[in-house]
This record gives sequence, C-alpha cells and structure tokens, in this order.
Amino acid sequence: MDILAGISISGLQTLIWSLALGTALLLRFWYPRTLHWAALGAAGVFVAASIGAGIYVLAHPIDLRWPAGAPLSAPSLAGTPLVGDYLKPLDSLMANVVGGVNDLRGFQQAVPVALDFFTMAGWGCLAAVPLGIFALWASCLEQRRRRLEFARYESAIEELQQQLRDVQRFVNYPDR
Repeated sequence: MDILAGISISGLQTLIWSLALGTALLLRFWYPRTLHWAALGAAGVFVAASIGAGIYVLAHPIDLRWPAGAPLSAPSLAGTPLVGDYLKPLDSLMANVVGGVNDLRGFQQAVPVALDFFTMAGWGCLAAVPLGIFALWASCLEQRRRRLEFARYESAIEELQQQLRDVQRFVNYPDR
C-alpha cells in the first residue's frame, strides 16, 4: 500500500514543510523553555523528510507524477510479410528491450526530482549547523546559570545551618 501515491511533487514539498513546522510547534509546546532545541529538532525532521522523499522518488521511477513523456512501444515483427513467422521470437525480446529503455527513461526523469529533494535536505543540513551551535551555546549558558543558582542555594543553606548552630549554642541546646 503506497500512502503517498496520490500526492504530487508540490504536495510532497508541502508535506515536508508541514512536518517540520508541526515538529517545531510540538516541541515548543512540550518543552516551552527550549526554543533552540525545538528549532534544531524541526531542522532534523526537515532533513530526514526531504531525504525520505528523495528516496521515495527514486524507488518509484515509473510514476506519472514525474515528467517522463510517452513510453516507447516495440513494433511487432510478426506481421512482416514472408519472414514474419521466423521473427515472432524477436517480439518478446524487443518488448523486453523497450521495457528496459522505458525504465531507464523513467529513472532519468525521476533523478532531477529526487535531486531537488536531496538539495532541500542539504539546505536543511546547512541551516542545522548554526542552529546546533546556537543550541549548544544556549544550553551552556543555561547550565552555567543553574550551576551559579545551585552555588547560591548551597551558600544560603550553609549560612542557615551556621545560624541554627549559633541559636542552638545560645539556648544551650544539647549536641547529638
């Protein structure tokens, strides 16, 4: 069952962009404080979907969605006067050769369409590099902020424990 059989080339491109946008929105609402990781995840889905669409096009070279022109047909040699009976075995051979040529023509027509999708994946990879660097930088800043906050909490706890020990000494609380 081919679920993408009814989708045109522009429909595949729209589906890729929709998947990337949907992933970005889903990640943004799921983890609202990590916009940079949502953008990087959307870029990854865009790249993966573009590569998948390119592979799909190459896996279905004989398809009416890729502009291929009219398929070739083999002439029948069986109708040739006088020697037609002797040329009947060549009919199936000619049909096989023409079928192979049609397959090659279909593949030749599908390659540019697939290369368009692979080019989209390349642009997505190119966009993912600065997004990844930004995501790492933002994560490092967040980690540093958390580490400083944790150090402040530790110092506050130490200060409170010291105050508690001072109060215990003041009221002559027994040590345990």
